[in-house]
Amino acid sequence: MPPFLSLSHHTLTSPDGTVLCPDLTLAFGRERTGIVGQNGSGKSTLLALLAAGHPDVTGSGTVGRLEQSFDDRLAVTEALGVSEALGCIARIEAGVASAEDLNAADWTLQARVEAVLARFHLPPLHDRLIGDLSGGQRMRVGLARVTLEAPDILLLDEPTNNLDDEGRALVRDMIASWAGGVVVASHDRDLLERMDRIVELTPKGALVTGGGWSAYADARAARLARDQAALAVAERDVARTRREMAERAARAQRRARQGRALRASGSHGKMLMDKARERSQGTQARDARLDARLAEVVEQAQARAADRIVPARDLRIGMDVPDTHGVVLDARRLTETRGDFRLGPLDLSIRAGEHVALSGPNGSGKSTLITALMRLPVKGGAALLDQNMSLIRPEISILDALRNAHHGLSINDAYATLARFAFRNADAERVVGTLSGGERLRAGLAVVLGGSPPGLLILDEPTNHLDVEAVETLEMALADYAGALMVVSHDAAFLDAIRIDRVIRLAAGEITD
Repeated sequence: MPPFLSLSHHTLTSPDGTVLCPDLTLAFGRERTGIVGQNGSGKSTLLALLAAGHPDVTGSGTVGRLEQSFDDRLAVTEALGVSEALGCIARIEAGVASAEDLNAADWTLQARVEAVLARFHLPPLHDRLIGDLSGGQRMRVGLARVTLEAPDILLLDEPTNNLDDEGRALVRDMIASWAGGVVVASHDRDLLERMDRIVELTPKGALVTGGGWSAYADARAARLARDQAALAVAERDVARTRREMAERAARAQRRARQGRALRASGSHGKMLMDKARERSQGTQARDARLDARLAEVVEQAQARAADRIVPARDLRIGMDVPDTHGVVLDARRLTETRGDFRLGPLDLSIRAGEHVALSGPNGSGKSTLITALMRLPVKGGAALLDQNMSLIRPEISILDALRNAHHGLSINDAYATLARFAFRNADAERVVGTLSGGERLRAGLAVVLGGSPPGLLILDEPTNHLDVEAVETLEMALADYAGALMVVSHDAAFLDAIRIDRVIRLAAGEITD
């Protein structure tokens, strides 16, 4: 029997009990499934549920999940999960093995470890610690570990974060060649394009679309158009029904006034007038019951149509334009040393309004170059927004973070500034540590750009940890941004969307073009 996992009528909830996705019924086999949804929609919760053997999950075969967080003090062999097995072989070769060692020895392991390290372009072990590796190398260690474990169904949560183009290609190749099933939670549209189906988690339930990202995006747009059209029809029906009710009520009131006038004139007999009044009152009561029932029907239809639409988040980003012209940055014979790594000497200039992409493999010196640039004089100043939003402390409010960065900003101006970034009223007082990835990005942009916008805005992997909706919002904001940008990103679709003018490529601390 082929391996599969099945989840039936399960409601995904957050730790505080908030319903994330109700009545979730899914089955996973050998296909490639992409999991998408807004930040906080339950993607990681679903993967954890599948990995943990929850009572609502049934199936056969082994399940493995990509490990992405390792203790810096671990040896790489420990992170790979092979430390004890390699130690067993070492003791046998040293002549100090126990009977248990002799029974447990896996003589193919050393060759398999070396092969998987080479496959993911990792250096030989040599007792290296996780703390010695870059973020991209740590992710590759996680990929190497699940490859050695070879589960029947593989669970991956944002596997391309922190990886360069080469690393992303390795992930794509691994998924394509995996013998079992793969479930991927990701915002990487290129990776999602290669899925067999897309599952979107929403507060209304799960929506399943066959095919990759393009098929899903087309289906999502078509579904939204249908739902909005149905809602518009329902709203028109409600408005028409209310008009008709008002017209009937007005006619009834006119008849009642005419009846009272006739009674007062005495031109008709009292018995005849009493009969007419009874008929009128009966008609009015029947019309009122029919109107109430009709109003209930059309309003219920409107509510059902509105309920099918997942409310869009207000993710608008309103960025001002820095008052700079000409060259904002001009670096000559720039050098920087970090440990054994040396950057430069190199020359680099950026003009006002220019959108520049900084690219290169992991370890090529991108972060070192950014550190050096932040110490240089820049016309209008420079601001750095990294993927962890380290410029805003998690324990303070967004409002306090903004005013700490711009001391001359009044409380009213601070609230007005945050409103431009969709943090209105009480939302401006939210604690940074409680924000989702997309909200934290908006908060970081508000803090960086909330006073006088800098002459140069540097963004380091800004789309990491963002859902697709937030990425699309950021793309729209940056595409029209008239200031100078330097962006580090391995997301080709993102770079294309924000209208990059020039690409600066680094390799081993040198600009290659």
